[in-house]
Amino acid sequence: MIRLPQAGFASADAIEVHHNCARCAAHCCHYVATEIDPPTSARDIDIIRWYLMHPGVRVYVDAEGCWFLQFASTCRYLGDDGRCGIYETRPQICRDLQPTACEFALGPGDRHYFTCLEEFDQWHDERQRLRRQRGRKRDRAVARNGRRGVEG
Repeated sequence: MIRLPQAGFASADAIEVHHNCARCAAHCCHYVATEIDPPTSARDIDIIRWYLMHPGVRVYVDAEGCWFLQFASTCRYLGDDGRCGIYETRPQICRDLQPTACEFALGPGDRHYFTCLEEFDQWHDERQRLRRQRGRKRDRAVARNGRRGVEG
């Protein structure tokens, strides 16, 4: 742990901060994200496309496959020095973030991270192409097995 003076207080009021937090650019304080349902229909895909048409909006899929809508927005209590201005009364969600299991410590762990419409469309087009390809393979296998059943 590193002792840093709390913003606006004398060094005697220093708080203990994990060394990762002391070196981080406060990644977790520069956006808000909320979980969304995975897209399962053409309408869902269209809604995600609409999200990504707005500046500062991102969509990502985490390592577990959960989908999130992310808004670029810096916390109003983040000081110019990168420290929390309300550290002692910060929300529980901030307290729950573990400095050994965050973006800074582990790096990005997202399966997919879409920052614009074009990235999402490219991913979706490739996904659709692979589905069509799997469907054709399945159809050929069914046709082969069907012919064997007629011959046997």
